[in-house]
Amino acid sequence: MRAAENLSQVLWVLRSLNILACALVVWRLYASSLHRTYRLFFAYVMLQLARSVVLLPLSSKGVTYYRIWVITQPFLWLLYVLVVFELYSLVWKQYRGIYSLGRWFLVAAVSMSVVLSALAVFPTVSSSPGNRPEVLYYAGLIERGVVTSLALFLLLLLALVTWFPVPLSRNLLTHCCVYSAYFFANNVTALYWYTGSRHAYWGSVFKLGVALACFSCWVFFLSRAGETRIASLQLGRSPLQEKRLLGQLETLNATLLRTARK
Repeated sequence: MRAAENLSQVLWVLRSLNILACALVVWRLYASSLHRTYRLFFAYVMLQLARSVVLLPLSSKGVTYYRIWVITQPFLWLLYVLVVFELYSLVWKQYRGIYSLGRWFLVAAVSMSVVLSALAVFPTVSSSPGNRPEVLYYAGLIERGVVTSLALFLLLLLALVTWFPVPLSRNLLTHCCVYSAYFFANNVTALYWYTGSRHAYWGSVFKLGVALACFSCWVFFLSRAGETRIASLQLGRSPLQEKRLLGQLETLNATLLRTARK
């Protein structure tokens, strides 16, 4: 009993620190006027902060906690998609051909994942979800498909940004890398929790720890000056190699634009 209380206290402290760090991210974005550039990310952090504050004093096994979770979770799913779309649109805003192709790819991938995940729920309706409420069980099945498609899309985005030295603002490059780490850790751990693993406590600790580290990065590395400083992931390549890769990217973008106009 004593050990269980100590574990609960550790989680409570981590949640409290995450709330503080999340509030600092909101302050940083607003004070630097970055909330106008990263509007959907700002909305996501605001919702996450409000929900965490409301849920902090409640027992995770209580009915009130459960109802709030059920009501707010679909909004977080929607914001997952919108934040990834915002990130993608900011990265490729100078390359309209690539942007248009990827936009439809993202919409199609997410839509297909939702449909397939929803279809996967029906064969399990008659089966027992174990000791978890049925809504959590089915939500986990649906979220698994959405999160997987978004994770793959983020991975592809990072791979392209890494291979092609796309000139980005320092803020956007930082945000892209940090949000990818945050998204992967947050959602992979959530899916691990949905499986009913006995190690769910350590999964929660890992999730909160990574979130705290990511919130700290947003607070310390995002700035108003970072919007005008251009950076890229050079990977030790020579200026000639970078110029050649950017030329290939421009050619691909022009080809896609011509194809779209036909």
